[in-house]
Amino acid sequence: MAKVDLKKSVRELIERNRYAKLITTASDGTPHGRIMTNLPLGEDMVIWYATGLSTTKAKEIKKNPAVSILVDDPSDQTYVSIMGKAEILTDSRLKKKFWQDGFGFFWPDGPSNPDYCLLKITPTKIEYLNPGPSFHANLTRTIVKL
Repeated sequence: MAKVDLKKSVRELIERNRYAKLITTASDGTPHGRIMTNLPLGEDMVIWYATGLSTTKAKEIKKNPAVSILVDDPSDQTYVSIMGKAEILTDSRLKKKFWQDGFGFFWPDGPSNPDYCLLKITPTKIEYLNPGPSFHANLTRTIVKL
């Protein structure tokens, strides 16, 4: 798959899914995953999430910025696994740009809340799988045989 096609396919998968799984490294070295709400994807494939500076994920990223993201669509078994470097940003302009009304549940005083921050994930590697309809037919038959 050409790089341009890969970016288009990844963008489409992320845009049709509200949530992704963000995996950081816990203090004991084990993977630590959680569900994150997808924010608009940057033109340069940069991935954005809203979080709090006081969260475990922010603390883990400060110690080790290497993260993985998994986005999947169970309806067709398509998924993307993205490895990248996370940065924690508190720039007020960006906080306002990415603010969504639902964030008020976590930060009632809005984007100026000092705990509200953004995670900027710059991908370093992308693995994408879209097995197609024949794969699903074969997989189903294989599972039935077990």
